[in-house]
Amino acid sequence: MIETSSYAIPISRLIARPMLTCSPDTPVREVARRIFAERCSSMVVMEGATALGIWTEQDALAVGDDALALERPISAVMSAPLLTLDAHTSLGEAAVRFKQSGIRHFGVMRDGTCIGVLTQTDVVLNQGAEFFLHLKPIEAIHVQPLALVTAGEPLLGAIAQMRAQKLDAIVVEYAHDGCVEHGILTERDIVRLIAGDALGGTVGEHASRPLQTLAATQSLYAAQHFMLRHHIRHVGVSDDFGNLVGLLSFADILQNIEDEYVNELHSALRERDEALGRARFSLRMADRVFESALEGIMVTDRNAKIERVNQAFTRLTGYSQDEVVGRNPSVLNSGHQDTAFYEGLWCALKTNGHWQGEIWNRRKNGELYLEYLTITGIRDNEGAISHYAGIFSDITQRRQTEERLRFLATHDVLTGLANRVLFEERLERAILHAQRGQRKFAVMYLDLDRFKLVNDTLGHNTGDEVLKVVAARLRSRLRASDTVARLGGDEFAFVLEDISDVRDVGRLARTLLDSVGAAMVIDGREIFTTPSIGISIYPDDGSEAEQLMMRADQAMYGAKSRGRNVFQFFESTMTSSALAQLETLGELHRALEQNEFCLFYQPQYDISTNRIVGIEALLRWQHPQRGIVAPGEFIGIAEQSALIVPLGRWVLREACRQARAWLDAGFEFGRIAVNLSARQCVTDGFLADLSAILSETALPAGRLQLELLESMAMNTREEIGTLLRELMARNVSLAIDDFGTGYSSLAYLKDLPVDTLKIDRSFLAGDGAHKPDRAIIRAILAMGRALGLDVVMEGVETPEQLAFLREAGCHHVQGYLLARPQPAEQVAELLQTCTATIAAASA
Repeated sequence: MIETSSYAIPISRLIARPMLTCSPDTPVREVARRIFAERCSSMVVMEGATALGIWTEQDALAVGDDALALERPISAVMSAPLLTLDAHTSLGEAAVRFKQSGIRHFGVMRDGTCIGVLTQTDVVLNQGAEFFLHLKPIEAIHVQPLALVTAGEPLLGAIAQMRAQKLDAIVVEYAHDGCVEHGILTERDIVRLIAGDALGGTVGEHASRPLQTLAATQSLYAAQHFMLRHHIRHVGVSDDFGNLVGLLSFADILQNIEDEYVNELHSALRERDEALGRARFSLRMADRVFESALEGIMVTDRNAKIERVNQAFTRLTGYSQDEVVGRNPSVLNSGHQDTAFYEGLWCALKTNGHWQGEIWNRRKNGELYLEYLTITGIRDNEGAISHYAGIFSDITQRRQTEERLRFLATHDVLTGLANRVLFEERLERAILHAQRGQRKFAVMYLDLDRFKLVNDTLGHNTGDEVLKVVAARLRSRLRASDTVARLGGDEFAFVLEDISDVRDVGRLARTLLDSVGAAMVIDGREIFTTPSIGISIYPDDGSEAEQLMMRADQAMYGAKSRGRNVFQFFESTMTSSALAQLETLGELHRALEQNEFCLFYQPQYDISTNRIVGIEALLRWQHPQRGIVAPGEFIGIAEQSALIVPLGRWVLREACRQARAWLDAGFEFGRIAVNLSARQCVTDGFLADLSAILSETALPAGRLQLELLESMAMNTREEIGTLLRELMARNVSLAIDDFGTGYSSLAYLKDLPVDTLKIDRSFLAGDGAHKPDRAIIRAILAMGRALGLDVVMEGVETPEQLAFLREAGCHHVQGYLLARPQPAEQVAELLQTCTATIAAASA
């Protein structure tokens, strides 16, 4: 149902355009020209401020073929008197008046003056009617039957027919070459012809063609919008076979809306009666609501003398009704607002009839409280203010909470220092001050060295206490005008304003190193932590906040690279290095998109049989200018970014594809080994990618070996252990790469689901047969045999090294002595030779 309020709007709000007027002696031809030029449907004839009548497009039909009539004054042919409606008339009542009168224009009067013209179109366009228009198809209402004339009919004859049959439009039929086309002649066309002195010839010469049509099954809403979009007031109606069966006008739509409105009006009256009953009940409930409201309520007379208060007022202020009735609300005055405040309050009340805001008042016991108060003027039947009603709530606690939240929005919860948001705001402010005063200031970044070790060994609670102590030490060493912030984790930053000598910044940095690095006792344990500090200077190192922060950060990492517990001023070479890394990262993204990567393969041999027992896939970059680039030059940069994940996925897919190709060629090679990065294996989609790649390439899972760094395999995080167990369950072989270089626990190693250890090449470097490293190799070989693990020695480069490994009992080796990393085509030749040897031996 449509809300009846949509029909209750006053028609004064529907007047779409300024009223077009003329004097009584204006010639008919001139009126027609003005109506046509203004694209209006009517002209109000005025004498002074009085509306005498109206001339509409419908009146144009009465002109006929009397050429002299076009020169007559408009007062002689206008429709008079002008039928009017009061400006306060509701839309619904106006719709009914249109239906009863049969006219299409009403003058709208306000205080005896005609302020505009309301048309049927204005009613149809009211948005409240859209519900009905959506529901009803065109065929559900009565439309005008077709009034047809042939194109050769004289124009004046067609006008006479329209006048005689009281038609606002007539359909014109054009027949040629056995085809029939339709056009339309409307009242607006006749006005156009009158304005242009063209009331001659045939109707076909002047009709608008072709006639726009819609199917009878379309909705009235669609018809209305179609007419609006094409700036027409009539549309042909066609049946299911495309035959023209009628003509729909805005008047037809209005007729339908009027019928619906009558039903709505009855419903509205019934709802009004019900509302009156509810209002009486509401009056009985008013006192109960007044007394039970949680907000304090105070009612005063027009002179601000208190007449009544509710129980919440007593609870919030401590004053009973008897103590305040007859007194002024100033009894609650706290003295926190000055005279100007109350003058503004009363000015707003007198001007707007209401005031709303926060005000400090005082309870009976003298306690201050903040209330949110709304004062509203209550008017009597004559419109004069007779009372004021004040409604208030105690928002003291809420204000305290808001202030706490505002503090938290700009400060670190743990240390109470400024957070990143406030730091960046202070930095921007420091830049403005320095610009105006042409002064320098410093930005410092401080990071605690090896703070992760504190969290991992002593727990996060101890780590938090360390951060609190560090924050207190930093605050004590800086001036009140300086800003010290915690940006997150163990990273702090400072803005040191108004520095006169850069050497003072260095001395302060030295002081901070000593202060933060001093021992701290937490939970009875003495803890040491050292900082690294990076420094950038405005404007020497940058004139923008982001630039200064980035360069202080770069300097801090420079300090860490110098051995930690030092400070470092920014140097331009740091930016060069960072830019070089960014440039390389951009090239890597492009290389992945343009397929510049390739794989080299290095076989692993069983030295007792000289057979290939495995092949390791090694990534290479075919740089368009630099040629083949080894992974040591770019893999670290890829690891620091998200690029390592798609790059690792490409390596895995390409290695599996090549392994499948060797199997299809009949080559025996054991397993294909692929290095797995830590970042790649902890992504959510790694196992799904692995399954998809094995499925796409049809490589058996038992033919794939994934190599993990020792530090990664020994990671105690649950998700790493879960991943390794899942890979073992899928029959994927797991190897620990570079074994012996990490901090592995042998007790933990026995529980890992791995089957291969690859001893790092560093233990084999040099030729000394009695070096301690050789003893480590023997120990690892013995441990591997005890745990039932395969052991592969990497980096075999000399015959002496190979002889040692053979004597030590190492069976599987890999290195330049046996085969260098090489493209797949060259490895295929080795595999072909090896496969032929195996075949000959078995024969």
